[in-house]
Amino acid sequence: MSLQKSEAQRQIPLEPEAFKQDIYRIVSHPIMQEVYRFRHRIARAMREFLDSEGFVEFDPILIGPVTDPGTRGAFEFRVPFYGKEYRIMRSGILYKQLLAAAMEEGKVYFFYPNLRHEPIDAGRTGRHLVEFVQVDLEVRDADHFQVMEIAERLIKHVIASMSQYEDSLVKIWEFFGSTRTSLADIKLPLKRMTHKEAIDLLMKEAEDPSVIEELEKRFNVKKPKSRLSYKTEIPWEWEWYLSKIHNQPFFIYDYPKGARGFYDREYPDKPGILMDFDLLAPEGHGELSSGAAREYEVSRVFARMRETNENPELYKWYLQFLKDHGVPSAGFGIGMERLVKYICDLPSVHLARPAPKVPGVHSP
Repeated sequence: MSLQKSEAQRQIPLEPEAFKQDIYRIVSHPIMQEVYRFRHRIARAMREFLDSEGFVEFDPILIGPVTDPGTRGAFEFRVPFYGKEYRIMRSGILYKQLLAAAMEEGKVYFFYPNLRHEPIDAGRTGRHLVEFVQVDLEVRDADHFQVMEIAERLIKHVIASMSQYEDSLVKIWEFFGSTRTSLADIKLPLKRMTHKEAIDLLMKEAEDPSVIEELEKRFNVKKPKSRLSYKTEIPWEWEWYLSKIHNQPFFIYDYPKGARGFYDREYPDKPGILMDFDLLAPEGHGELSSGAAREYEVSRVFARMRETNENPELYKWYLQFLKDHGVPSAGFGIGMERLVKYICDLPSVHLARPAPKVPGVHSP
């Protein structure tokens, strides 16, 4: 059956609810199968790069007594475990810090399946899933700037690797109505701006009534300018806009302390500012990756836990590890579905996996 005939017979619904109506019709569509092949190719390219850089891959730890608490409003899933309550992992941060310290190579990575109980309103952003895969890595004796360099070289390698399949990408782009005609030539080093510089830029853009109107209409938010703050995360709608006005991936770094978890290291000489970053894709695709240098001194970690109302008792194994073996490290995680969405220029992240779990949508 030709691709053109299949498209004419069976279009792909863009609403996530469609997966509960006829999932086979969607996943068997030639265009969707091509998207899934790109997911495979992207994963292979990422492994090629990381292996060549001396990283060691580990199977992910799926449950534990505690998980990463620093995830933008997402709650954790809990399961009974022989008389105890365990958590399903929301990321591999605690374990990759452990393994980077323990392994001779000092470089580790996972293809980490994550489960996050996202709020209902995240289900319509086109960027959030309850179930997704994160390529999670950590490097011993590194800071955030050093792993930012790894992140940008990784992205450049993946994009360059996908260029050999550009004819297939063009079919996907055309099918979903993209105006893109070729993959961007990633130029290093990528642009970097601090969180403060990003907010300054957005505050200036917010003076344009057409920008406010676009954000209100697209994201159904009132007075989006009032949501901008130098003390918190950049709201989704403004992150989208910042991404939209760029044509190359770029970094935002030095987030305020209240925006991230206790494990992201605070500058010793800049109180209230964290040694962390986000990597954003251009063209409105938004955040691809978050990373940071880690707090590794147990006294500082304990103090940060108190500030964020975490229960140190739940982290006994982790605090003991830091006390006995804590060393500097830094790392990041890249969302596989978001990277597939960016490369394939998909209208929503739920199209980047075959059985997506979208907040609030009950589907197979």
